[in-house]
Amino acid sequence: MTNQKQSQVTAHEKQDDRNFDDLAERFSRTIYATPRGQLRLLALEQDFADCGLNPKGQTVLDAGGGQGQFSLLLARQGATVDLCDISTEMLRLAQDQFEAEGLSITTHHARLQDINTVLPGEFDIVLNHAVLEWLEDPFDALPVLANKVKPGGWMSLMFYNLHGHQWRQIMNGRTHAPLSANPRLRKEGNSPQHPIDPDAVEQAMIKLGFSLERWRGIRCVHDHMHQKIRERIGQEAVNKSDLETGLQEPYRRLGRYVHFLLRKNG
Repeated sequence: MTNQKQSQVTAHEKQDDRNFDDLAERFSRTIYATPRGQLRLLALEQDFADCGLNPKGQTVLDAGGGQGQFSLLLARQGATVDLCDISTEMLRLAQDQFEAEGLSITTHHARLQDINTVLPGEFDIVLNHAVLEWLEDPFDALPVLANKVKPGGWMSLMFYNLHGHQWRQIMNGRTHAPLSANPRLRKEGNSPQHPIDPDAVEQAMIKLGFSLERWRGIRCVHDHMHQKIRERIGQEAVNKSDLETGLQEPYRRLGRYVHFLLRKNG
């Protein structure tokens, strides 16, 4: 019998922040069920293991957690998960996934900026994955997230990388506008609108009292390797190379995403 509770706390969404009610099912098919989505999860798992994060008995806040793919992995290892998102469809998919495995999750229908009101208190681990780039004011969210982490606790921050975006656009022939998104993807609504400079994020988090324990680029190899070559060498070899290269300078700066594992001082 699933011990699942749900707290649907509704909050007004900021006009310019992206709600994925209309894309929830597509994201499930086109991101998380694909090799690139699986590579993302492998990278996050490796970072947690390398930095000695044991989720057992830990409280986890998945802020803007969507379908909760990674927090589900932590729940399997004994973590207690609260998940917040502005998309009711994403929350439904998260609940279905946890319920299918007999795991408990508490969900909150709220935007990231309202977390302190909706969900008071601090957590051992705060996750914020692929959310900042969809906010109108990404850096305004960092103090909100920082306040949810216990002293000595961890923040797992993954965001769309400015350098990887620019390089990809140039490689696709958009040398005249490397900062802009592909028009087709922009029209379909699944291209992040605010690529983020990892150096700026690092400096902001240091000022908020965190130390950076792990900096990884995700999809440093996968997204820049021709599909025919990926097919020839096989996904396992691509993943192995990506996981290794993603920890090395200067290649980690070309990843499509950046993952920071940060520890709160104190």
